[in-house]
Amino acid sequence: MKKIYKFCLYCLLAGLSFNAVAAVTFEVKGIEDSKVITNLKAFLNGLSVPENADNEAYLNEVVKVSKESLVALGYYQTKVVTSVNGDEKKQIVTVDVELGTRTSIITLDLKLTGEALKNKNFQQLLLDFPIKEGQFLDHGEYESAKSRFRSLAQRYGYFDAKYKKSSVEVTQKNNTAIIHLWFDSGIRYQFGELIFDTETPAEKFIHSLVNFKVSDPFDISILNAFNQDLNKTGYFKSITILPDMQKKNGRKIPIHVITYMQPEDSFNAGIGFSTDEGIRGKFRWTRPWINQYGHSFETNITASIPKQEASATYKIPLEDPLYNFFSIQAGYKVLDQNDTDTKQSVVGFNRHWRLDNDWLRTIYIRFDNETGSQGQQEFDTALILPGISFSRIRSKGGINIDWGDKLLIYSEFANENLFSTDDVVKIYGQSKIIRTYSGHQFLASAEAGAILSDSIYNVPSSMRFFTGGDQSIRGYDYEEIAPRDSENYLIGGSYLATASLEYRFPIAQKWKIAAFTDLGTATDDFSEPLSIGTGVGVVWASPVGPIRFYVAAPLTDTGDAFKIHLMIGPEL
Repeated sequence: MKKIYKFCLYCLLAGLSFNAVAAVTFEVKGIEDSKVITNLKAFLNGLSVPENADNEAYLNEVVKVSKESLVALGYYQTKVVTSVNGDEKKQIVTVDVELGTRTSIITLDLKLTGEALKNKNFQQLLLDFPIKEGQFLDHGEYESAKSRFRSLAQRYGYFDAKYKKSSVEVTQKNNTAIIHLWFDSGIRYQFGELIFDTETPAEKFIHSLVNFKVSDPFDISILNAFNQDLNKTGYFKSITILPDMQKKNGRKIPIHVITYMQPEDSFNAGIGFSTDEGIRGKFRWTRPWINQYGHSFETNITASIPKQEASATYKIPLEDPLYNFFSIQAGYKVLDQNDTDTKQSVVGFNRHWRLDNDWLRTIYIRFDNETGSQGQQEFDTALILPGISFSRIRSKGGINIDWGDKLLIYSEFANENLFSTDDVVKIYGQSKIIRTYSGHQFLASAEAGAILSDSIYNVPSSMRFFTGGDQSIRGYDYEEIAPRDSENYLIGGSYLATASLEYRFPIAQKWKIAAFTDLGTATDDFSEPLSIGTGVGVVWASPVGPIRFYVAAPLTDTGDAFKIHLMIGPEL
């Protein structure tokens, strides 16, 4: 009972205390510069809320804080007068400011010594240093500019770097300032050996992905790329990689690696949506570490109303688990969409490795058995398809990419003399580029492909070319653009050519509006006109990746005035 009484008394006193605090707002006069006003209000809003603003001690504090905010921007000759209006419950404090003359920088004494003097990045910083003689003094900009030397030193391994002199000398009488910045980088440290706190079964593969040599100049971006590669292996639940300055040996700094392995099995399930397939469910089972050789296994199941697919991949590292490995894949797919009703079984053997120019090359042989119907044609094909592919993906900006590109080229063939039901040759290429300039984003993409065969009817449906939909020509249904037979059933084409241009204009921090045009065709002879779609959309950089909503109109006759397209997920 006593506890309840004390609690009620506490709530009552807290309520009385709350009611006794005045609601204070500030009105600033005498200043037109929005940056100065914003800075002043930020300082004032940090003051404690008084019981009554109309008291000398509080107003003196307002004057003091106001002048501090103005000094930060170079106004040393200010006059501040305050007044209070309103009742005790809602008070307005008027801050009337006479700024006076702003302090100018008459001398910038900038010196760089140490080994960084020969570093091109530091040389460029000296040329582009944001503070110049003749500028107005801004202590915030001074501190920001000052920190750029420290940041650059940390990035490139000048860990002993320090300022021998850093000062701002203000002569209030003349409203002038002299800035001294003498930065000594010291020596540049080098990469040392990897060191491990605890044993890890994947140590061999950690070493296989090291992207630097002992004695190479330290560069944090190289270390970050190494960290990212280790994460991509899927072996580790968490990874920490840090230079260990306490164990440095001369210039060499050991690289401290702390890893925790993934659990034996992991399971993921999710739901997605696209206007091409509708609602789609996903399930993935992964065993990232099977044995001491770094083998891994992954199974994926996806299901939507038109398409159900299951696949399994067994991965065997050779020189490393990311860029030099062998994989075995098997899959089964059922598709009933548009005029396609097929069942497909696939088994593939693949050899992957990264070339010196960062392209990924894959040589493979795949067995593909497909049965079903395409339009009015029933077919049953069994092909053994040797092939080769080259691909490269580059990106910056994390899950919401602001710079990147994707290139893919592959060629494969089947021959009756090599135990296939038909002779087929297929060549395909795809590219996409994303660039962002001052928030304005530009996207361009293109596809091209060709199939050589005695007849398109000898080619399984999954190898033929169709286009249209979210990922190709918006304004059209999914893969509705392709040659048709006399009964208007889709057949599929021997050639493919598409292109797309999109511009995105920023309207808020994470929102852009888009305008685009797509065009192209899937054809046998390019005799028909190109299909063209154009429209507008909105793009949200969400925490789970870009979400794109488009309204597109086809410019060739399809019977529909417009189409709505919704896409969620990565753009490359």
